[in-house]
Amino acid sequence: MTLDVAHSQKTVAPNQPKGRAAVFQRLKALTLDPLKPRASVLASFDGRLTYVGDDFHEALETLPEQMEAEVVDFKDRYVLPGLIDSHAHIAQEGLRLSQLDLRGLSREQIVEAVEKEAQGKKPGEWIHGRAWDQNGWPGGWPTNLDLDKAAPQNPVVLDRIDKHTIWVNSKALEAAGLTAELKPIKGGEVIRGVDGSLSGIFIGQAMNLIYSAMSPNDGLDYVESFIRAEALTLKYGLTTLIDLAFKPSELPRIVEALQGGRIKSRLRLYYIAFPCPDDLNLCPRADLWGSKLAIDGIKVFSDGSLGSRSAWLNEDYTDRPYHRGAHAHSDESLEEIFIKARDLGYQVAIHVIGDAAVSQAVRTIEKVLGSEKTDRRWRLEHYQLADPNDHEKVLNMGLVVSIQSVGLMTDISMAVERLGQERIKRAYAWREVIDRGGLLINGSDCPVESANPFLGIYAAVSRKDLKGQPKGGFFPAQALTRLEALSSYTVWAAMAAFQEKNLGSLEEGKFCDFTVIDRDLLTCPERAIASTRVLATVVGGEAVWVG
Repeated sequence: MTLDVAHSQKTVAPNQPKGRAAVFQRLKALTLDPLKPRASVLASFDGRLTYVGDDFHEALETLPEQMEAEVVDFKDRYVLPGLIDSHAHIAQEGLRLSQLDLRGLSREQIVEAVEKEAQGKKPGEWIHGRAWDQNGWPGGWPTNLDLDKAAPQNPVVLDRIDKHTIWVNSKALEAAGLTAELKPIKGGEVIRGVDGSLSGIFIGQAMNLIYSAMSPNDGLDYVESFIRAEALTLKYGLTTLIDLAFKPSELPRIVEALQGGRIKSRLRLYYIAFPCPDDLNLCPRADLWGSKLAIDGIKVFSDGSLGSRSAWLNEDYTDRPYHRGAHAHSDESLEEIFIKARDLGYQVAIHVIGDAAVSQAVRTIEKVLGSEKTDRRWRLEHYQLADPNDHEKVLNMGLVVSIQSVGLMTDISMAVERLGQERIKRAYAWREVIDRGGLLINGSDCPVESANPFLGIYAAVSRKDLKGQPKGGFFPAQALTRLEALSSYTVWAAMAAFQEKNLGSLEEGKFCDFTVIDRDLLTCPERAIASTRVLATVVGGEAVWVG
């Protein structure tokens, strides 16, 4: 869209207040403020809303005396509060844009893609790809032999769609110095052939055996990848990014990029704590740079994924007897991390997909924080399956349930196979969390899934994939309403981040962050939610992306 920009007629004085002033008119805003749910005019000064209502002249009067204001006409476009991705991996999303995209390809098509990529590589250069999914392939897991002919002189590492499994060739095994004598890996699994040989599939912590053989130059620059991905997330209407895989060593360069205007979103960062770090002394710091950057907490991995059968279950996988997945921590090591996080004031976000992982997290949090509800707002990431007793504790303790509803569209095809007809009834139980007064937030888990929040809203509401399957929805009783799905990306996400006074709704005094879209999200056809087009993204009263 083209923004019509004019200026107010106020007299401009030499000593006018510093800061940007703007009035946004002719918009159809869904504010998510229950006291004032709709508005057609917004005003902002110095990045915060000074007016939310319907009177242009009243909006002007809320700005400082003798302050010239930019006036933007949105021509009756629809406006939402700025969208928040509560679970993203931004630099990794940027890396994805430079790697082979294997999503939806067959084994044979992937081999062809690798072979073509190898033709442009020098011997010894690594080949990277991602988002393959063996579910539906004949013969189960692929092997290193599949890739050897395609790239005999180049090590190949291909991330599965969930990023909890990699598929490599023999050259990568050679680069890592791995042989059939390899011993079992705690928290991981190495798939072997019938003769005991390494088959090229590494799951969970076993992936580090390959990653450790790669030099830092084998990937792209972290901050440049971050910036590349942010250009995409702005296009999707996201104004705040909560990154759960931040590298503390990159903090000075992230600040530099913010100061130079190369990063425009608000950033809230978590860094990965595994194993228990000795330097957990980088205390949380809010408002590091102009209210645009904060270090909130630490991310802890407990288990893997259902797709890789590495999620930690209390009972065997239905489609793999005598196997219950893998876990990364003993109770003791997890308790050590939680105690340090508690004492330093960090929020904790722990990756828990299987019910055994949820059980361990809940009992350890209960030991460290107590069984009563606290206001620490520690987060359970993914939370796909929970034992009923643990689910009750989660709600009673006030833990935040952090889902990635867009991932349901991927999981529909295999979740019943993994869990069976009975366990699946208590999986992806989003409605139950909300009905019991729990705090539920949403994110993409990009690059595992698309960073487009409207795909997540569609999946949360429909419980279907993009083809409209299954008919009637996947256990539709657990679906969210449209307003609830939107809240999981706005007001609830802000609350989980201790930002309810700054973000999540369009209210006077909060940041002037909003997303302009081409349709009414509450009334458009259900299938149309997924194809919502973003027209502009505004952060701090400034249009940082216009489409």
